[in-house]
Amino acid sequence: MASNVTRLYQAVLRDPSVPISIPLCRTFSDWIAGKGFPPADAGGPRVEAEVDGARLTMEGHGDCGRYTLEEPRGEGHLCTRVTYAESVPGMTGWVVVTVDRHGEGEAAANAPGFLPAYLRTARITDGGVHVEDGPMALDEDDVQRFVHTMTEPRRRVPIVVVSVDPQNPGAGRARADYLAGAVAGVSLVVQLTDQRAQDRFNKAMGSDLGVFGGGIRTYVTPFDPADERYPYRHPPMGGAMIRDQGIAALNRVVDGVIGETARRKLPDDVQQTLRIVYRVLAGRAESSEIATAVAPRPAKSALTREELRLRMAAMIQRPAPSGIGAVIEKPIVTKGAVGVEAEAAVANGAATVKAEPAAANGATAVETEAAAANGATAVAAAPNGVITAEAGPAAANGAVSVRTEAAAANGAATVGTKTAATNGAATAETEPGVGEGAVAVKSAPAAVPAPDLGELARTVADRVIRELRGELETALGLATSSGTTGGDSGRLLREIRMLGAHLSGLRDVVTERRRDELLVQAEDESDRLATEVESLRDEHRLLQEEYAEAVTSTRKLSERVRWLERTLAEAGQPVYGVTGEQPVFEPANLTEALLEARENLHHIVVGDTDGVAARLDLDHPAQCRTWAAKAWDALRALDDFAKARSRGEFAGGFYDWCAHGSPGRFTIPTGMLSMRESKTVASRHKFSAPRTFAVPPEVNPLGQVLMEAHIKLRPIGYPAPRMYFHDDSGGATGKIWIGYLGDHLPNTRTN
Repeated sequence: MASNVTRLYQAVLRDPSVPISIPLCRTFSDWIAGKGFPPADAGGPRVEAEVDGARLTMEGHGDCGRYTLEEPRGEGHLCTRVTYAESVPGMTGWVVVTVDRHGEGEAAANAPGFLPAYLRTARITDGGVHVEDGPMALDEDDVQRFVHTMTEPRRRVPIVVVSVDPQNPGAGRARADYLAGAVAGVSLVVQLTDQRAQDRFNKAMGSDLGVFGGGIRTYVTPFDPADERYPYRHPPMGGAMIRDQGIAALNRVVDGVIGETARRKLPDDVQQTLRIVYRVLAGRAESSEIATAVAPRPAKSALTREELRLRMAAMIQRPAPSGIGAVIEKPIVTKGAVGVEAEAAVANGAATVKAEPAAANGATAVETEAAAANGATAVAAAPNGVITAEAGPAAANGAVSVRTEAAAANGAATVGTKTAATNGAATAETEPGVGEGAVAVKSAPAAVPAPDLGELARTVADRVIRELRGELETALGLATSSGTTGGDSGRLLREIRMLGAHLSGLRDVVTERRRDELLVQAEDESDRLATEVESLRDEHRLLQEEYAEAVTSTRKLSERVRWLERTLAEAGQPVYGVTGEQPVFEPANLTEALLEARENLHHIVVGDTDGVAARLDLDHPAQCRTWAAKAWDALRALDDFAKARSRGEFAGGFYDWCAHGSPGRFTIPTGMLSMRESKTVASRHKFSAPRTFAVPPEVNPLGQVLMEAHIKLRPIGYPAPRMYFHDDSGGATGKIWIGYLGDHLPNTRTN
């Protein structure tokens, strides 16, 4: 999508109905009728309508179709597009519904209004589970069956569970109804009917994955309560927040669900056939090609690391030897006649240019032959020995351009020949002054890029209209200024105006036909780029894994050096080759590092920061392992520092601890540390408030403190995670308080 287009909503639905088009068209037509559009005909090939600035286009061809509704919104417009393909052997029919914002306008969109009605027409799924048209009421007898639905490995849509509100038992149903309408097609909304159903559901989920007290929880995919290690991957929302904020809180749940699905990659079979659907609708393919695209193919084995490495090495460009076509010349010294024969050999094509004399009046005949793909030559001869021969450039593999000029005096001639090809070029030119009939030929490389066909069509259309319009206006002026009267003048004016209108119409027709072709070409290019991007992502993922392994190895070696230094200091003798007693903990993500710190680092207190840390883990899975390793090193260094300072073994601050570390001490590079914020950030409430975190009264009687000291897990770039802490190791608690671990907080550069 273009940079000014934002995907707001995306649903991928599987419909076993045959045909899909009838119920889909009926429900979509009922929806747009409420917007003022006339009812649509399911059997029509194309429907176009416009009402109050909104434009509707409905296309159908064979076993596929597309409905597009464009509605003005602010400075741009909202585009709702419904694309479908009927079932074929090997593939269940699918419907893709998207909502895109073009230009400036509202930043959020709920499900299009026709979806609940369409979901009622059949047992429509997301490929794994039934997507309901409204909220499901779950009692205690259905809990176990529903757990199987939640753990279905093919499930793509999130599941939103609404718990019982003890303060308002009827509120759960109203909240579920609102959510189901807003996220229709992209989520399954479930309402727990009573306390017994809620208790049984929470028992099945476990202590960390339950929902209660009027709260709402979203369970993403994949999901297995028995193996789930990161509960905050499934974000909860407390009942108190929902009661306080009302619809605003529910809209946050909606935004999270739609955001989870809007940018998700399409299933492979849908991705393969969607491109063909576009081609079918543009008239460039047949519906039968859809079945061909999903026909079984031999399974492609996954690339190993070594294969990926070899592919990366093969992508390195190396200079190719340049080839310049050889030119052979043969001057003919015959007065009044010129004979030139030149041949140029180029890669993937050849050109032969031949000139022979003519007898009449000293005129010269020129014959040009091009043995190349898509080559074209135009020749024009004039009397008295003057010749002009021109050929326009061709697109590929041996394109030929020839231009010949001859002067009348004594048959002297100047002949220029240029050939250009994709992988080679030759230029032959002759210049006068060498002698009667003498010809000089020289060769030089000339690279001619392949022309843009779309740009060429637009240029031709515009030039025809521009040049002919000038001639028509001149003729009109002559007719008006002449003394012509009567019917001839009026008839001439009418014909001129009619011709101008026809030319304008011709331009519109050419533009309209080219638009569909360009759309298909753009889709093909998009698929090619998507494949290339996927390959680059695989390579980037490999490099990130190798970097993470290198960081892990470095940390293990550093840990071993630290243990050896400590052991040497205690024993006074070398102990090389001895393995440390305690294994090195390697966190897989930031959430795991925080959990480990709470359990084993007794001079560290981690605040309520799991949610923002888990968000980084989810948004950046490839980088979170590296960040987690740095965060764990920082937490151990803080714990080691707090332990030493609380016991009176060290009197300085944490920066001094890291800058002047002694053997066996846990430290981090001082470049990761920033003990103060800027004066602007610390003094302005807009920036200081997000950096103020809760602490116990013995640390600060107000129950909170501004934490300026922070550790930079990534110094620059985006995202740039930060860990904010407060040092009370020399105070009443003797501990370090971690207030925040998450993405970069707002400052003067981000606001």
